[in-house]
Amino acid sequence: MNTKAVWEKIDELKKHPELAGSPGYDVAQLRQNADAIDWFYLMTKQGCFAPNDSLWWYNISRRSDLPWAQLLAAQPQLEKYCCWESVNRLELVKLFHLAPEIFKRNFPEARPWDLYAFLTPTEKMMLLYTLPEIGEKVDWQEWTKNWGDAEWLILLSRQPQFEKYFDWSTVEQKPSNYWDQLLARQPQFSCHCNFALLHDWQIKKIQKHQPQLFAAEGIGNN
Repeated sequence: MNTKAVWEKIDELKKHPELAGSPGYDVAQLRQNADAIDWFYLMTKQGCFAPNDSLWWYNISRRSDLPWAQLLAAQPQLEKYCCWESVNRLELVKLFHLAPEIFKRNFPEARPWDLYAFLTPTEKMMLLYTLPEIGEKVDWQEWTKNWGDAEWLILLSRQPQFEKYFDWSTVEQKPSNYWDQLLARQPQFSCHCNFALLHDWQIKKIQKHQPQLFAAEGIGNN
């Protein structure tokens, strides 16, 4: 079973858990072939897919890239499986906001705001990407002083309301590998993009999601 097929079936199980056990949806096989991150997002939506297999949990216990905050906020009964030594700092900050009771129980002396100073520019962006309400609590000038086009364009692709903090002149008339991610979701920002500077693969992605942007003569013809 190829990776795409596994991912597509996991995505279907999020909406239709009743498919489990039907032909092509052997849960044990899918879990074995899936990346743990994808299985975490499935468990977040459907807690019934949390395995009782202690070996599976042990095998992922040292991974530091798993979305524990989202999982425990949705399925707090899975806290017993969490290896806290491996949970990264960004997930700990998210956990404080999404499931504060779990955070306080495991880190009673911690001051989560102290962790903010150690977040990388990308981690700060991802925090706002997933928890936009944090935007009301940060000093935007200080928070974004080391951001590049990647952080801004990715953030605006999901949270366009933060445009008010962004100086478009820093990316206008410039190429970027993130224009396609932005415009595929937020076509209203196309006026800031020089399509002639984009790669063909970027044009194709934008055109797939926002074909109306190419109706005007000359747009995307590179």
